[in-house]
Amino acid sequence: MKRTMLMALFTAIAGCSQSDSNDAVQADTISFQVQQNNKADTNSTKGIIKTGEKLIYQGATFSSFTEETQRGDGVISIRLDINDRLDIWDMDGAKFGEIVLNEDQTFFTLNMPKKVIARNVVPEFDFAAFDFDAEDPASDPRYLLIYVNHEKRKVEKQGLKYDFRTHQQYRDDDDGTDRD
Repeated sequence: MKRTMLMALFTAIAGCSQSDSNDAVQADTISFQVQQNNKADTNSTKGIIKTGEKLIYQGATFSSFTEETQRGDGVISIRLDINDRLDIWDMDGAKFGEIVLNEDQTFFTLNMPKKVIARNVVPEFDFAAFDFDAEDPASDPRYLLIYVNHEKRKVEKQGLKYDFRTHQQYRDDDDGTDRD
C-alpha cells in the first residue's frame, strides 16, 4: 500500500513537473516571439533611427521622429483645415516638402522626405499634429522659421493658423500640467 501511494505521489509530482515544464516552454516560446517581433520592428527602422531619436509616426512612405535637442525659442503648432496646405521651404527658397489636408478630411497628402525629424509630426486626421521647434514668430515678418531635420526652414505665415509656445510651456502642456 505504501509503495502504491509512493508511486501515485511520484506520478503526480512528475505530472506537475511535466506541466510546469510545458508552461516554461510556452513562456520561453512567447518570450522568443516577442523578441523576434521587437527585432523585426528594429530591423524595419534599422539605419533610420539614430541615438537620441524617438519614432513618433510610421506610415507606408513616411516616418517622423523627435529628438531631445531643442532648437530655437520654442515650438510652433500648426493647424490645417480642409484643403489647407503647409509648404516648407529651405532657407535658399528650394521646396523641402508639403502637407495638404484633403477635402474629405480622411487623409493628408504628403510630399515629404521619407524621414522627418521634428518636435511632433503625425499626419493622421483623428490625431494630427504638426509641431516644430521654431524661432519666435516675431523674428521674421513674412515667415515662420522652423527646424526640420536639424536645419532651419521657413513657412509662409499668410493664411496659416498656428500657436507659439516656449519649450517650457510646450513641455508643461504635453505633461498635462499647468506650472504657471
